[in-house]
Amino acid sequence: MVAETRLFLRLGLLSFIGFVFYYAHLFFGLLDNAFLFKALAITFLLATVPLPIIAVNNKKLFPELKGSGKTVLTLASLLLLTHHFLMTFIFVLFLQGERVF
Repeated sequence: MVAETRLFLRLGLLSFIGFVFYYAHLFFGLLDNAFLFKALAITFLLATVPLPIIAVNNKKLFPELKGSGKTVLTLASLLLLTHHFLMTFIFVLFLQGERVF
């Protein structure tokens, strides 16, 4: 139980770092190497995939949360996964390594 909670929190932190990476690259163009920033985008997407799965399947994750809190947690992790999927799609297919704005 504790191991899955730690895993969920670590993956959530990594996904949040990915969130910062996406927008930092869009606005500031942090990386010049197109392969590196595409690889990082895919890595952040893959780190986010298990979050909704863990939130839905583990009934003992965050036992203090009740019904609506678990629903919000599941929806937030699903929204984060959708965001990362769309941003990775844009990064891999359309961006060439330069900043957008």
